[in-house]
Amino acid sequence: MPRLAPLPLAPELKDLEAGYKKTLGFVPNSGLIMQRKPKLVRALQQLAAAVWDPEGEVPLGFRRLVAHVASRAHGCHY
Repeated sequence: MPRLAPLPLAPELKDLEAGYKKTLGFVPNSGLIMQRKPKLVRALQQLAAAVWDPEGEVPLGFRRLVAHVASRAHGCHY
């Protein structure tokens, strides 16, 4: 159970909803919790866009594999 409850998506962050739903299929609770600080959510979105940039040097399949292993090693279900 999170220490802070997720909030409904704030109107000023509605533009991020489509990106989350396209990549994950849903808006993760982490985004709904962090929206208490909208600049933080936008910075995280920019970081994710840079990591998953299709023009990156590391093949997408390998990036997904690294993300999966790192997530599982830390008990994350995303």
